[in-house]
Amino acid sequence: MDYRVEELAEAAGVGVDTVRYYQGRELLPPPRREGRVAWYGEHHLDRLGEIRDLAQRGFTLSQIRELADAEGDRLLADLAKADAVDPHLDRAELARRAEVPELIVDIAVGAGLLSSSGEPGDERFAPDSIEMLSAARALVSEGAPLGELTALAMRHVANIESVIDDAIELFKRHSDDNGGSRDDLVATMHRLVPVATSLVGRHFEHTLRSRALARLEDDTEARAVVTVARRLDRTIDPLAVYAAAGDHHRCLWMRPDEDFSIVALGAAEIVETKGDGRFTAASAARVALASRVSRHGPAGAPVPLLVGGLSFEAGDDRRDPDWSGFPDSRWILPEFAWVNGPDGDWVVAAAAVDEGEDESTTVSRLESRLDTWADPPTGDAGDDLAVGVGEVVTDDLEYRDLVAEAVAHITEGHLDKVVLARVHHDDPIDLGVVLARLRHRYPTCAVFAFAVGDHTFFGASPEKLVALRGRQVETVALAGTAPRGRDETEDEALAAEMLGWSKTRSEHGFVVDDISQRLATLGLVGATPAVPEVLRLARVQHLRTPITAEVDRGADGISDLDVLRIASVLHPTPAVGGTPTEAALDWIRTHEPFDRGWYAAPVGWCDLDGNGELRVALRSALATPDGVDLFAGAGIVADSVPDDELAETGVKLRALLDVMES
Repeated sequence: MDYRVEELAEAAGVGVDTVRYYQGRELLPPPRREGRVAWYGEHHLDRLGEIRDLAQRGFTLSQIRELADAEGDRLLADLAKADAVDPHLDRAELARRAEVPELIVDIAVGAGLLSSSGEPGDERFAPDSIEMLSAARALVSEGAPLGELTALAMRHVANIESVIDDAIELFKRHSDDNGGSRDDLVATMHRLVPVATSLVGRHFEHTLRSRALARLEDDTEARAVVTVARRLDRTIDPLAVYAAAGDHHRCLWMRPDEDFSIVALGAAEIVETKGDGRFTAASAARVALASRVSRHGPAGAPVPLLVGGLSFEAGDDRRDPDWSGFPDSRWILPEFAWVNGPDGDWVVAAAAVDEGEDESTTVSRLESRLDTWADPPTGDAGDDLAVGVGEVVTDDLEYRDLVAEAVAHITEGHLDKVVLARVHHDDPIDLGVVLARLRHRYPTCAVFAFAVGDHTFFGASPEKLVALRGRQVETVALAGTAPRGRDETEDEALAAEMLGWSKTRSEHGFVVDDISQRLATLGLVGATPAVPEVLRLARVQHLRTPITAEVDRGADGISDLDVLRIASVLHPTPAVGGTPTEAALDWIRTHEPFDRGWYAAPVGWCDLDGNGELRVALRSALATPDGVDLFAGAGIVADSVPDDELAETGVKLRALLDVMES
């Protein structure tokens, strides 16, 4: 029997997006094509059943693909028997048997500390999960702070996957070197896994004991940190403070529409995390750092904050441009931070407690330094704020060809959408003038600049990835672009055309649905308007749908649901990656001829209580002494026209080029 994709999805009890996702991950063979119609057969239906069965037994998609490639090799299935889930052990039963509140199970699952099978809300766990939670309960009962214990476990999760991969490769090489068959490999792994586990466990225990004893004698690895806050008696110009600074690390963050800004200089503490677990590791590091920060200042003072960002993908540093100083993830507790907001103007100073120095001495030292900053630099952006309108940059013919290649790939059924970006190089700029113009021209955007030495990543992002204030989570779906008109009447006409065009509405719908589903994995379900609104910027208009939710987050920061943790499930959105996500990222990784670095990735701030705001770094550029690299992208779908997509990215580039060239 033959099926169209919708019929196959219905017969298998999955969504159409799921079918295409599995196909993009090469878990399903390609369909038979007759013109533009894709036909699937019974073998596709059988394979979907196998995938579901293996997924319910706890296999990852990568493992399932390995099983499929092995043509009946049951290595993974055999090894997984010892870790099979208990069909009766759901969250409530797990909490009861481990004698912990169900909230602790939720935290452990959300942080990735416990793995399960089944759908969200209907998971089942392996019996060893009881032992793990019971051990955690015993540690807490002995006085171990739950927040720090969670942070430690999250750091472990962020690194253990690479250790597991290395161990599997070691066992495979051992078997191959001895001429063993696949059956021999299974037997070898059954024999060696317990031995290796015991060896690693004993080494960890020995190391933990020896280092703990050494720490009691000489605690030099994790020094206490002191922050002191002071209210200023006048409003400062964040641009003036930023422009006058010569610190190696400098950050500027301005939200003109909210009368909120941050200027951060120097680095009292730097958190850098690497790899695919960089979000989770950064979140854990935030918890650990918060536990050793002593805060001083009057009531109502802002919570000490971290500023920074993350890369679009981890470890993609093989190509231009030069992203030196912008690693996979970097978050800085600044030496000085000026915060201007609804509660007034504040300056917050931070420093580690020096060896042999008590906390009161450090506080006095910071107070003295604050005296020197009581009268911060002043300045004026000047009258040079006029911005012209330049020609759209459409000379990138390689990008046009890449779009055509992507359309062909989508038409073949491998993808629904892929977001392709391009780079435009321009001359060096006066960054202070450009930032002043951006603030003036884009009052509803987040104007930002992150500087490391003579490299500065800057922009004016219209897209909020996530903001967390107390219990309130805010995010937004932003996808679909149209130019601005010459007057309000033409603006309205172009907006109406964008709202009525099926390609644009479909692209926007992908983003809304995807964000909602990702938030649901953290138990965050909120309100989503049925009809998008129109966001108007200087040169373009976008379709915009705000999405809100509430979290049950403890005031002590124990929950993993800080702004970084929420961002980990949202990035990359379909608006900057595509759908299905993994298949789109694979295509970008293979075909885009440059390193995105921090472009289209989360940047912003996060305070030590986990609140903050992260923006998707769009309308952005990297400035170096050699010039400026500007970035822009477009969402490619089956009916995309290469020349039109090239023109769209050209319009987006003008958002910065108009400001730079005026």
